[in-house]
Amino acid sequence: MRVPADERRRALIQAAIEVVAEQGVDGATTRRIAERAGSPLARLHYCFSSKEELIVAIFESLARDQFGTAVHVRPGVGLGRAAASVLRQLAAWIDREPTFARAQVELVFWIARQKDSMASKVYQMAIDVFAERLREGMRDDDDPNLVELFAKMIAAYCDGMVVQGVAFGHNGIREELLDTTAESFERLAEAHRLAH
Repeated sequence: MRVPADERRRALIQAAIEVVAEQGVDGATTRRIAERAGSPLARLHYCFSSKEELIVAIFESLARDQFGTAVHVRPGVGLGRAAASVLRQLAAWIDREPTFARAQVELVFWIARQKDSMASKVYQMAIDVFAERLREGMRDDDDPNLVELFAKMIAAYCDGMVVQGVAFGHNGIREELLDTTAESFERLAEAHRLAH
């Protein structure tokens, strides 16, 4: 039975994420990735012309498939609440999908060492998804200038959460930090409410 091309690509991306999370990017050889996917090495090279192309595909997958489907915002709830909700949903996603989260952090550092300009491009993919969700939750009197800032703050918080999780494991301070950060989004959005 013939496997469709996008299914093969998804299997290779999934395998790459797992291997990167376990071995780091340098340990994630194309041979290991192909073996994990149960795919011939030639197929990986056919689907992705370089390791850099595979890494961009991983970020696209994380932004679109993982963050895009894991995060939902009720329309018109308000920017502060939307940001708090996105933050909480992403924290829950990190707990559910630690492999994806660790792989993403690992990949950002690797790609920055390889090609600095590409690092901001791939990182921006996640920020764009967060910003899109925040816009869905905005009210008419929300300050649109806060959207990009909040999206970047959410990304920074989540990256820190992944690193702290690796260093300290799951501990009570995470909930306290999460609650405080979520509340700060609501207060900041309220302080910047636009007059109509």
